[in-house]
Amino acid sequence: MAPMNLQIEPPEKKRKNMTSPLPPPPPPPSCPSFSLFPDEIFVNCLARISRMYYPTLSIISKSFRSLLSSTELYAARSHIGSTEQCLYVCLSDESYQSPQWFTLCINPNRTLTVSTIKKKKKKKTVGKSLAAIPSSSNFPSVSESTLVVGSDIYVIGGPIKTELSMPKCTRPSSAVRILDCRTHTWRDAPSMIVPRNHALTCFYDGKIYVMGGCGELEEPWAEVFDTNTQTWEPLSDPGTEIRNIGSCTFYTIKEIKGKIFFWNPNRTYAYDTSQDNWESYAGSWESTTCLIDGGVEYYYIPKSACEIDGVWYFINHGPFHFYLWAKDEADWEIIKGLYSLRQLYKRNGGSIRNTTKLVSCGGKLLLLWEGYMKHNPNNRKKIWCAGITLKTDDEGEVWGNVEWIDIVHSVPTQCELLHCLVVTV
Repeated sequence: MAPMNLQIEPPEKKRKNMTSPLPPPPPPPSCPSFSLFPDEIFVNCLARISRMYYPTLSIISKSFRSLLSSTELYAARSHIGSTEQCLYVCLSDESYQSPQWFTLCINPNRTLTVSTIKKKKKKKTVGKSLAAIPSSSNFPSVSESTLVVGSDIYVIGGPIKTELSMPKCTRPSSAVRILDCRTHTWRDAPSMIVPRNHALTCFYDGKIYVMGGCGELEEPWAEVFDTNTQTWEPLSDPGTEIRNIGSCTFYTIKEIKGKIFFWNPNRTYAYDTSQDNWESYAGSWESTTCLIDGGVEYYYIPKSACEIDGVWYFINHGPFHFYLWAKDEADWEIIKGLYSLRQLYKRNGGSIRNTTKLVSCGGKLLLLWEGYMKHNPNNRKKIWCAGITLKTDDEGEVWGNVEWIDIVHSVPTQCELLHCLVVTV
């Protein structure tokens, strides 16, 4: 029997042959495209999300941006009762062709600059910031005459910047521009009868009342815009006393029980909307706490005041600190519990020389101020914002609690905090 010819493989070669190549990994599961879902589903979901998240969501895709500004979304928000009050801020700077508008939003990528002053629970809180919205490039108005009508912001008249290189060169204007706060788009409204600068404006019963801001002899001194019919009509002549004063010396205009009140350092005036006549009262805005007219009391309301559930709030500056005041049917009283906020305000550039704004938003107070320090190597200032909740104790005293404080924007030192408005959308 012939011997068998056996060949024994080396161990290394044997292990190599026994090792078979691994199969390729399975492909990752494909993510469903947004386009596979009907827009109705996204609209229904987005309508339930706070609008403060919308600026962040808008960067997902063009289709999301389109949905976030669609009329269908805001119809759904209204239908399910998820409308909310949102803060809009306007900043004016010599380098801007037009004043720049922003809305307050939640920034999920950062935490609060300053934790809440009174900590009950330690938890991470996302920060707030101002998100820019498209500006009205063809209407470089720095008018103080702005007001809210529904979900729209009206910017009325001038002054208009005439040349970017000469920012102090301005002219009056009769133009009216409207910012739709749902779609963040601008449109024109019918022009006023007379060009105006910093006119007094007040909204009441579907109409915008505009007074002054023009020459003493110009007609009409006051006019009214019907937002339903989109037409302007002149008001009756107020007389030489009011005309000669000039609207620039009036500090406040407020509607109180069907009358448009406006104050100056010497007297108080009113326009009766039902009678189309003008009234004059003795006493200045500084000395008059209330006016008696036919048994009805009319209290002076400061220009910076805002209202929550029938209670008025305003801010004023003392020798060393600012103070927040509250008033219902009694006298003005200081809001308690805000000492730490006043200290932080002072340490971070808040003063009577820098602009400070107070608005009511969603049942809370928002305090905004320009925090500019004298020795600033960056030549910039910060826009601060604080959210304050309010509570009245058993003795009727009003207490404030600071929920959050944050630096919401940084701007050049020459930039001005022009407007802070609250819009329901």
